[in-house]
Amino acid sequence: MFAGRYEELKKLDRVLYQTKNGNPHHFIIEGERGIGKSSLLLYLDTVASGAITGLSGSVFNFLTVNIELEPDTTYSGIISNIGRKLRRELANHDRTRELIKTGWDFLKKWEAFGVKYNPEENTVPPQQLMDDLTLTFEEAMKRVSTNFDGILITIDEADKPNAGANLGEFSKLFTERMMKSGCDHVALGLSGLPQLTRKLRESHESSPRIFENMPLPPLSSEDRYTAIDLGLAAAKEKNGVETTIATDAKNLVATMSEGYPSFIQQFAYNAFEEDSDNEIQLLDVMNGAYKPNGGLHQLGVAYFHDLYFEKISSNEYRQVLRAMAEHRDQWVTKAQIRKKLNLKEYTLANAIAALITRNIIIPQVGKKGVYRLPTRSFAAWITAFTNSDTPDSVSPTPAEIKTDNARTE
Repeated sequence: MFAGRYEELKKLDRVLYQTKNGNPHHFIIEGERGIGKSSLLLYLDTVASGAITGLSGSVFNFLTVNIELEPDTTYSGIISNIGRKLRRELANHDRTRELIKTGWDFLKKWEAFGVKYNPEENTVPPQQLMDDLTLTFEEAMKRVSTNFDGILITIDEADKPNAGANLGEFSKLFTERMMKSGCDHVALGLSGLPQLTRKLRESHESSPRIFENMPLPPLSSEDRYTAIDLGLAAAKEKNGVETTIATDAKNLVATMSEGYPSFIQQFAYNAFEEDSDNEIQLLDVMNGAYKPNGGLHQLGVAYFHDLYFEKISSNEYRQVLRAMAEHRDQWVTKAQIRKKLNLKEYTLANAIAALITRNIIIPQVGKKGVYRLPTRSFAAWITAFTNSDTPDSVSPTPAEIKTDNARTE
């Protein structure tokens, strides 16, 4: 159910088609948390492996290698993870499993899980790792070219490691070596937060040029309504019972979600669970969102908690976020924050600089000293759940919710 993502799905189909025909297509999917990046990668992986047909009706048969990065992932870790996953995928397919058993010695080096690169060595220089990885892919493509259309490598959470992981350098070197060796059926795709391209550039200035960038904007109002309707249609098919939704309730789900597919899913799911008569009303949406362990709390656990608690060790920084949350996702000046908090000037300056660096607040381009929170839902979560420095919920009454939503509208 990818409402509002038709153009992106067409581009992903083209990635597979071009790569299948010897013109490898590399791409980046960038967007905020909850915008649907990982879901698109999952869709692409499903289409590439032939489990479902593509948007154009094409059927593909790629070997898929997908990994996810962590903040502590290193350059060597990126290479090793891809090598191990390639070997694992080859071992999972009937058409290639027997080949592995009969002399694919070049794959044995990837059997270890990071403790040792092979039985003889504890550490291997990154350059040797890269050499071995490219040779592994070249050899693999020679042996499985009759079985597969190519190999699709996807790296999710690619923004998580710092620039020292040199993901940009890896991407540039790996794709160039594939091209020079004539290994032209291997595509590389990355997914991450909007700072991903900047991190790639810090690692290798020209690395972003090898990718087609696919930024994911929030869904339009029309697409939000379509997503809700698709969900209810699927529920009717699965449950055998039709559930309807009142217009004002649908409007509220669409508004609260701010166009983030994951937020639509969460608020709609909780409203569906709250409903008891197969007619979702406004109060069902409100209670589902704001009750203890409701939709807003669940989104906080999934998307906001680490921004507010894990990435921030200073209470003064959290005070800045609470002051900004009073303005929802609207632009706030430094003077307004200063007036609200009465922090020392250097403390406020340090807090704002740190929050920008950690991609927790957004500075306004072209205007100095103006900032905003990334989403209204983040602001609502801060207001509802962070009146103190603990993640305990503070649930407003239905009357407070109704008044708050009136202000939001």
